[in-house]
Order: sequence, then structure tokens, then C-alpha cells
Amino acid sequence: MNMKTTFAALMVSILFYSFSIFTPPVYPQIIINEVMYAPVSPAKEWFELKNVSQTPVNLQNWKWRDAAAGNPLRIITAFNIQLLPDSFAVVCEDSVSFRNQYPLFYGIVLQSSAWSALNNSGNENVVVYNVSGDISDSLTYNSSWGGVSGLSLERKQSGENTNNSSNWSSSVHPDKATPGKRNSVTPFDYDVRLFSFETIPLYPYSGGEINMKLNIRNTGLNTANLFSAAIYSDLNNDSIGQINERICMQNFASLISGDSLQHQCSHTPADTGYKMFIAEIKFTEDEDTLNNKIFKKIYISNQTGGGGVVINEIMYDPLTGHSEWLEILNNTGTSVNLKKWKYAESTNIMTISDSDFILNPGEYFIIAHDTSLYQAYPYLNTNENRRRITFISAMSLSNTGERIMITDSMNNTVDAVNYESGFHNPNIETTKGISLEKINPKFISGDRHSWSSSADPSGATPGKLNSIYTSGIKSESKISVSPNPFSPDGDGYEDFAVISYKLKSNIAQIRIKVFDIKGREVRTIINNSAAGSSGETVFNGLDNGNQKLRTGVYIVMIEAIDERGGALENMKVPVVIASKLE
Repeated sequence: MNMKTTFAALMVSILFYSFSIFTPPVYPQIIINEVMYAPVSPAKEWFELKNVSQTPVNLQNWKWRDAAAGNPLRIITAFNIQLLPDSFAVVCEDSVSFRNQYPLFYGIVLQSSAWSALNNSGNENVVVYNVSGDISDSLTYNSSWGGVSGLSLERKQSGENTNNSSNWSSSVHPDKATPGKRNSVTPFDYDVRLFSFETIPLYPYSGGEINMKLNIRNTGLNTANLFSAAIYSDLNNDSIGQINERICMQNFASLISGDSLQHQCSHTPADTGYKMFIAEIKFTEDEDTLNNKIFKKIYISNQTGGGGVVINEIMYDPLTGHSEWLEILNNTGTSVNLKKWKYAESTNIMTISDSDFILNPGEYFIIAHDTSLYQAYPYLNTNENRRRITFISAMSLSNTGERIMITDSMNNTVDAVNYESGFHNPNIETTKGISLEKINPKFISGDRHSWSSSADPSGATPGKLNSIYTSGIKSESKISVSPNPFSPDGDGYEDFAVISYKLKSNIAQIRIKVFDIKGREVRTIINNSAAGSSGETVFNGLDNGNQKLRTGVYIVMIEAIDERGGALENMKVPVVIASKLE
């Protein structure tokens, strides 16, 4: 053999050896199925293996390593551990930490003999070796694939290429990971999903038309043939759509994988009050029926409207000798007849008016215990059209908090709130004689963050714009803060900042946090809550311990996880907490 032939043979051997080390088998028995490389402290890192073969696999003396960092081989387990077909095993840094984080997990947990920290950014290569030293699977992932900020990186399909970025995504499970069970991003063979159920207008009325629209998507791997979509009015409130309750139905011949369609119809309600509607997909071959049905509760007002009548201010602990009272605002664009409407405190129910009582758009309506209201707020004596007042001697608001509500003539709840003293600004020494004001009438009454203490010198603003009223601004940006700067000093001027956001997805889970300029988290405003494509929330300038933050620049960060594919949106905006110059 000549020198050239020897050199060529040597090169072939080297290439073959290299290929055998870094290339997994074409049909591996064990694959890397999920990776938690960026847990939130004190949680630890882990990755999940899955047996995709038809026979059990003994994991004794299997090894793994973080090849990107050149780390040594780590023993997965020295014990005789049989991994059954279509079963999972978690390889972790700390088995105690893992079980504390996932207390309902009852599968195989293997604490590695040692651990190599997985990279949170850039490329990372995790390689798993069988007992013979052959590569079973090798994953080179990047943070752009998903799996950041406490979310695991999940594999979509076992049979697809391990290193295809489109085959991986952030977990969309409520637990942020799915160790020991089917990955949340793994598509079914057959799965038709009811993606959304929309109704227009927002505040319908009896005799008026409601336009209903369903967005339907085939998220399964195969074409869906012969399925139907229907909308029902749940007349008997049993949460089951029945033939006599059906508003409309349409049959569909087929929908290819990844495609979507819409189903629309209209409905004219004859009566008023809260009504439950059910939208439902029926598909015989569907493997995930949990996403086939959406319930939608709609308030149907009389022909003058009423869906936007809100509780706007509460004086439950007035100064001695002064009256308790409650303010209601017609925040709709039409007049509302309050005849036979009721005001309720816990079990005490009072009729607002037995005769026609018209509350015009933008008008305030005050329910007070007695006429001492006029002494406390002399301006209410004037006959201004935007204010209406009635006195109910049975009114008795609790100083410790209680549930109050407004109901219509059909006894349907129009608005309600479980108020409590904790709704007040925690930096106020005493709240006696100070009302609870809603920061913005369109905010949800039942959300404690929609309320705070009045900043008016008199302690309240019955019958006029709330002293702490704050509105968001319309912006083309994805995230905005208004006002910015703001000064949370309790003087009623720019005490709160409204954070407005617009997301790429229609349905998402969001977190909103505030960090100081050193990157330290100082406040969690929203933590892993469901959200639509846009929304607003309030920042009051306090930290997680309800203490005032110092003046300066802070960063508001929004993380949004797309419910459909696990795509992560990360938005940041600076906000300035200012103080007045003396």
C-alpha cells in the first residue's frame, strides 16, 4: 500500500469516527424530548428522555454531556432502570428540587452523577450516549427556539429531526413544562380547534342583532373531514348545547392541516339580562375535544342599553355625621332606564326606583343614606344635569368590606365589587372620610387594582370626574406607559401610570414586571395571566412590599406566550417615577 492510499484510508477512518461520535443513529431508541435550560431560581435544570422504540431500554450506565462546552461525560444512572416503550425519564441536576417543583410527577427521575450547566443563550449541544458509547440523540438548540424564563423547550414530534428549530417550542402548559407526559406543543393526528368566539356589538340590547363569528383551525397533522360548527343559546343553563337551543349550524366537508376558516351567523335576543352562549365543534375523529367548545356570557340590556353601567366610587367610612354613599356611572353611549333596578349589599337588597328613572350617557347617579351628603359636598345642591341622587335609609356599607352589586329589572347582575380596606393607597395614614375611586370607569370593578384612594381635598368626588382618573394613550407602539413620567405622591395628579400593550397573538399568557436600572425586579404587576391581543393595567409606583419606589428610571417588561405555538414576545419600555420640585 502506498503512502497516498494509507493517508486516504486514515482520513476516511477519522471522518467515520467523527461522524459516529457526533451523529445519532437514524432510528434512535431514546430521544431528547424536553429541556429545562433556563429555570427560575430556586428551580434547577433538567432534560427529559423518551423511549420511542417498541421494546424496553435499560438506562444503566448511559451517559450524557454538554458537548458545546467540551465537558466530560456524565453518568445518567448506575442502576438497572428499565424505560418502557412510549415512556419518559427525567435527567436532572437535583432530584429533590425537581420533585418539589413537580409534586404530581410520579415517573422516573434520575439525578446525574454530576452536572454541566446548560447555556441560556447562544448554541448549546446536549448529547446522550447509550451503554455502548454510541450516540442515541444529540440536540443543538438556541434560545431563539423558545424555552426561556422558566419555560421548558418542548419537542413537537418525535419522528422529526431533532435539530430542526421548527420542531421545538416553548411549553404552553400552565405548569410551564410537561415532564413525564405528552408535550403541550405536540400536535394530534386529528384536532380541529375552536380558536375564538366573537360577538358584536359589545353591549347588545333586546331586539337588536348580535353578529357572532367563530374562528376554526385544524391544528392536527391530518386533513379533517366531515365536521360541524354550531352556536347555542344555553336557555336551561346546563352548559350543553341542545337542538331546541341551537341558533345556527354549518357542516364542513374538509379542512387541511394548518388551515383555518370562519363561521358566522346572527341572533336577535328577545329578553334581557346575562345570557350564556355556547359555540361548539363536533368532529368524530377529534383526539382533543377540550378545545372544541367556548362559553360566552353576554349582558343583554333593554333597548336603551345598560351594559356599561358601572360602580365608580364608594364612600363606606365617612366622617362622623356624614352619609355613606355609592356612585354609579352610565359609561355607555345610550340612555338607561333604571326602573326596577336594585342595589344589593350582601343579603340586603334595595330597589333604586319603582318608576321610570332615565340615566343619560355620562351621567352620575349617587345612592346615599341621607341628606347629610349635601353638607359634605355643597356643590351637589346645584341642579346639574349630569348628576342624579336618591336616598335609601336602609343603606349600610361595612367598614371592613363586603360585596355590593347593581342588578337590572330581571335581577341580572350589571356590576359588582367585593371592596375592602386594602383597596386604599397603603401610604395614607387614615382612610376615614376618603372614598374609594375607580382609576378608570372601563376597568373591571372586581379587580382590586382598578381602585385606590381619592386624592381630592374633600376626600371624595361624588358626581364628577374621579380625582385619580387616569387614561391610557393610543399608541402605534406595542407597549406604552401614560403618563410618563408620573408622580405617585397621592396629590391626585398623575398618581398612576397606565401600561397599554398590543400583542401579535389573539390569546396569550402574560407577565408584567418592573425592574430598576440595575436589573433587579422590584414589582410583579401581572403574573402568568390570560390576556387578549391588547389590554391595559395600572402601575401605582409601589414595590412588591407596598412601599414607595424611589424616584428614577425603571423598566417595565412584558412577556407574552402565544397559546397556539408557544412563541415568546418580550417587550420593554422605560418609565420614570418623578417627584415635585419643592
